[in-house]
Amino acid sequence: MYKNILTAVDGSAHGAAVLDAVAGLAKLTGGQVHVIHIRSSQVIGGGLTGGAVVTAEESAEGRRVVDEALARLREDGITADGEVDEGLREELAAILVERAAELGSDLIAVGPGHYSGIAALLHSSVSRGVAKTAPVSVLLVRSEA
Repeated sequence: MYKNILTAVDGSAHGAAVLDAVAGLAKLTGGQVHVIHIRSSQVIGGGLTGGAVVTAEESAEGRRVVDEALARLREDGITADGEVDEGLREELAAILVERAAELGSDLIAVGPGHYSGIAALLHSSVSRGVAKTAPVSVLLVRSEA
């Protein structure tokens, strides 16, 4: 059970809580973990020009987030690898589900969205999107962060 886990990390305290839960689960099952960080972009503007795609994070920052997660897992003796991907904010859930299928993952671990107020109305929930569309189990890790 849960031998091939895909976990999404974002470098936040919420992401650290997801990583802690995944580490504990992988230790129990002897599973391996694939860490993914997706540098999200948004289309700004619109009209006749179609708008501009803006990425808010440098690629080196995404690599740092993945490398720190891998170091944390490997310290616990867990077999882990990872990657940094890119995608539009609206496509993050689909990217995670697709990547899990490509990797043969039997569990996707994510944290809950942490938007509030108007931001919650403007941004779709990645965790909800994953839970609704994933053909495998989804672990939603809540944190107090």
